[in-house]
Amino acid sequence: MKGDRAPVLFVCTGNTCRSPLAAALWTQVAPDWPVLSAGTDAWPGAPAADEAQEVAREYGADLSGHRARRVRDVTEPVGHVFTMTRAQKQAVLAERPDWADRVFVLTEAAGEEGDIPDPFGASVAVYRALAERLVNLERKVFERLAREAEGPEASSGEDGAPDGAAPPEGGQNEEA
Repeated sequence: MKGDRAPVLFVCTGNTCRSPLAAALWTQVAPDWPVLSAGTDAWPGAPAADEAQEVAREYGADLSGHRARRVRDVTEPVGHVFTMTRAQKQAVLAERPDWADRVFVLTEAAGEEGDIPDPFGASVAVYRALAERLVNLERKVFERLAREAEGPEASSGEDGAPDGAAPPEGGQNEEA
């Protein structure tokens, strides 16, 4: 199935916090769907933030090998591009007008509103809350994309969400 779908691309600003974490979580939400990440103003080669790496591990994903890259350096074909903010969507469209039919703010693609704030410099508790929000948004987007790709007969689990990307044991995390 992975070979049948063009990758999803998650975009934030620096490609060290939100977009790599979103991509890592996508591997848990939609393991058969390829994923990439990039930044609108990334410092190429920078690793993912330590907090993003820690939270990704809590979800069974690995960001240790992640290296930041810019949107303009993405050469792979992409099927859907999900930004974290409206401003990033505009920046992607300015840089890649050929993607105009596939760029969406992640919240809007999930049927919600608003931007996803940058957690850069925040505590691991903030990253945990971010991960929980990203997983919820990604499940909604995955369901929509799966329905579009497979037609009206597509089905999911009892709760309407695909399996995978369960939050770590203990549910809500306390503030650090």
